[in-house]
Amino acid sequence: WLTVVPMSAKAFKVKIPFTRGDVDCGLTLFCQISGTILGVITALQTVLSSPFKGSITEPAQLEEMNALINNIIYGKIVSGMCMTMTFGTFYYGYMAVRLMRQERRNDVCCLPYGVNTPAAFAFVFNIVAKAAQTAAAKGMSYEDGITYAWRVGCVANLVAGIIATLVGFAGPHIVKVAPKASLLIALAGIGFTWLGIGQVIVCYKAGHVGLLPLGIAIVGFFSGVRTAPIPTSVVVMLAGAAAGWGSGMGWPAGEAIKAGGTWEAVARSTSSFSFYVPHVLDAESFSAIPQVMADSISIILPVSLTGAVNTLVSVYASHETGDVFPIRESLIVDGLTTVVAALFGSPLGTCVYIGHPQFKAQGGRFYYSFYNWAAFCLLAVTGLFATVNAIVPPYAIAPIILFVGLAINHEAFSCTPEHQIPAAVLGLFPPVADWVIAKWPHGQKPPAELAAIAHGALLVGLLWTSIAVQVIQRRFKHAAVWAMIASAMSAFGLIHQSKADLTFRAFTKGVGGFGTSPCAFTIGYLSQAIAFGLLAVLQGGGSSRVPPPRSDHDEEIEAEELGHELGRVRSESTTISDAFNQTERHGEDDLQSITESSEDDSGNNH
Repeated sequence: WLTVVPMSAKAFKVKIPFTRGDVDCGLTLFCQISGTILGVITALQTVLSSPFKGSITEPAQLEEMNALINNIIYGKIVSGMCMTMTFGTFYYGYMAVRLMRQERRNDVCCLPYGVNTPAAFAFVFNIVAKAAQTAAAKGMSYEDGITYAWRVGCVANLVAGIIATLVGFAGPHIVKVAPKASLLIALAGIGFTWLGIGQVIVCYKAGHVGLLPLGIAIVGFFSGVRTAPIPTSVVVMLAGAAAGWGSGMGWPAGEAIKAGGTWEAVARSTSSFSFYVPHVLDAESFSAIPQVMADSISIILPVSLTGAVNTLVSVYASHETGDVFPIRESLIVDGLTTVVAALFGSPLGTCVYIGHPQFKAQGGRFYYSFYNWAAFCLLAVTGLFATVNAIVPPYAIAPIILFVGLAINHEAFSCTPEHQIPAAVLGLFPPVADWVIAKWPHGQKPPAELAAIAHGALLVGLLWTSIAVQVIQRRFKHAAVWAMIASAMSAFGLIHQSKADLTFRAFTKGVGGFGTSPCAFTIGYLSQAIAFGLLAVLQGGGSSRVPPPRSDHDEEIEAEELGHELGRVRSESTTISDAFNQTERHGEDDLQSITESSEDDSGNNH
């Protein structure tokens, strides 16, 4: 899977130029990754502490619990990311230099690389949070429960990395197995809920200060208003921080111990300042692999597959700029970097970032990725992310994460044929149900039917969308196959159940009775498969009531074409993609020509 460099190409002397664009793009990339990390830190602090707060009565115990959580976050998770950031950044730098030698040119732009935002929040809220809740329900102490939840997250990330690596060896042909809309909508579900609704709620939780950065984000990301040379994400964070500190109330509101917004909180955050050496995951964690696989495979599998799709389309988008990086190699490296992250104590995966065409258009070449790496590792190994978290409020970060969620949904629906939109919307329902269940008041059981939709939400959404797309395309044989796959997964409890059951002991037992049992859903999907099979027979017999299959070009698209199409959508979305990486434009003439070219392409393609 490695590309062989011809001997004739080795004679070419690579000269890596320094450009102003490298500085701008490095700052922008760092702000994007930092926004994700700060958002993940806040989320981890919440999901790890919430299940155990009810059992703590003394303020001293609360401080001890918070200290333990911070030690895990900054001493293990964030510092562990330095190892994978180093591996990924240097390897993609090597790929860029190799491409320069192969093509005898020096204007190659590195692939942007960082934390996989959708996967990170999917794991935090769907795996780490649920592991902490399970630990609390079993009566574990907060010390054991929080450590257990962290280990579960790392093991899940390790399994996800291994799956992603295997997908990479299989190559982009894996993408042809599922309909395009189902692969895209899996990420869109996370973007709509945790990265969307959840971030808006963060802003509205402190409406007197949270709405200002939200409004500025809308202006900067979507209106075309330029904030150059300062990236829009920095402007949003500065506005939120100014509003938060100006209120004099600190954050979070209503808490006796403030996490930020006061000088006491900043002083307390400096206690996390140290030199954190990444450590390899302990042996005890690996013993949890079978249980984690049984409990979380319905989350791990679609996250791994959709992460591969994200890398696929991001790398193919770079092809449109002339930087043709090998897709199979990039997929494998992304999987391996996620494995490295897990082995060094982090439940956060990594991937190639979107935006290569925009970075290159802004003058980014080689060094910008290393500037981002250096700044990230400096804050990570010293624990200074804690200080940043005490200075920048969550409602200053939330609008940036919200933009990522909106961009994901924009791409998903832009690349879905209009007549398949109902199938895509159908695929959003399970992630929404999962989000509602996660927000359900503690101590109260949600409706069994709602919980059934929510369990294995990403996988359920992928299956529902796949079935619906095949039905809309009148490919009833394919629809029957997808329904049979859903039936088999239901039988093993991989979907619609809180945990997998390979022994079939609870096959006829559901939380809400037989109707929500594995047996019920197995029968339900199997009946769908039979119905679709009958339609396929009628269709094959030439029945006038069952039209022949649709033959849309969009559904015959190869994996590479999917990447190119997503690259086109990203390039045409000048309002979104330019805002995402907004830095100083080099001249009004360049801006006008880019806009006119985008409009011409949009008119030709639509």
